[in-house]
Amino acid sequence: MIGRLLWKWIDVILFVIAIGTIVYGFFLLNYVAGVFSVGLALIILGLLSELISRQEGR
Repeated sequence: MIGRLLWKWIDVILFVIAIGTIVYGFFLLNYVAGVFSVGLALIILGLLSELISRQEGR
């Protein structure tokens, strides 16, 4: 049980770090691309948080 919870949190943390790195890369390319990537990242994180909350409320 603790191992499963630990892996769940590690997956979430690594996913957020990956999105942050991608957004940072887009800002290095261009400011406008960075702003659009922030919007896209927020949409993806919002959808994933909804998916996780629905799975926990089975």
